[in-house]
Amino acid sequence: MTTKEIIAAFERGARENRRDPFRDGNLIHLSPPGSVFMTGDLHGNDRNFDRLCRAAQLALHPRRHLILHELLHNTTNQSVDQCDSYLLLARAAQLKIDFPHQVHFLLSNHEMAQLTGDEILKSGQPMVRAVNTSISVEFAEKSTLIQQAMYDFILSLPLAVRTANRIWMSHSLPSDRHIRAFESEILDRELTLEDMKNNVSLRALTWDRRQSPEGLDILQEKWDVDHFIVGHQPQATGCCLLHDRLIILASDHPHGCYLPLELGKKYHKKELFDLIKPLASIK
Repeated sequence: MTTKEIIAAFERGARENRRDPFRDGNLIHLSPPGSVFMTGDLHGNDRNFDRLCRAAQLALHPRRHLILHELLHNTTNQSVDQCDSYLLLARAAQLKIDFPHQVHFLLSNHEMAQLTGDEILKSGQPMVRAVNTSISVEFAEKSTLIQQAMYDFILSLPLAVRTANRIWMSHSLPSDRHIRAFESEILDRELTLEDMKNNVSLRALTWDRRQSPEGLDILQEKWDVDHFIVGHQPQATGCCLLHDRLIILASDHPHGCYLPLELGKKYHKKELFDLIKPLASIK
């Protein structure tokens, strides 16, 4: 992608995120008819992103929704101290432009870190600096324009998807120490840079790990859902099921997975988990 194309993708993608017809505040509400392809973290994995696009066939299925999150920060096949995963984020933004009613994003901790400048390590490499260095090396005096457009795109990302058949999808979930104090108002209003830096509830929804059965009980009642699907926690085999209602997906490696589901079907316990498919099976 050229400089102009990258900036246009981020700017137009941000506009489409903010005027998404399924969006209310920072929640995407999805109802039947239709289907959803939920993914895990992608971390710059272009090959798995291409596989997801081929599997989803959005042009042929106008009522199918593709949920994407954690596209930044990849340490595989990168130069030392550089990371070009911002290009995958720009490609995803262009996909949102091409299919504005079908592609939806979830704000994740790595995108937040890139925006706030809070360094985050992956395989021992400082990823925020690596992305910034890669942009600077590639685009020189135009690098600031690309970074600004990317930051606005990140600010435009919603936080969660809730379906009519009682499924909640977000990058992560608050852990027990944050659940009772979680302020749901962040789901209802436009987010700011200050929120990204300091809002405890926002950071809990994107950074926390280790959810207990008791904590999930509280979230089920609070959000009126039965099942949770998230990413954030690395999964060597691509997925896991915790406490019969929390599915964790990873889509960023050769064993990565995705979960296709129908919006018009009621799912019970392990039914959702049994739907998970390996990305490697997509030709």
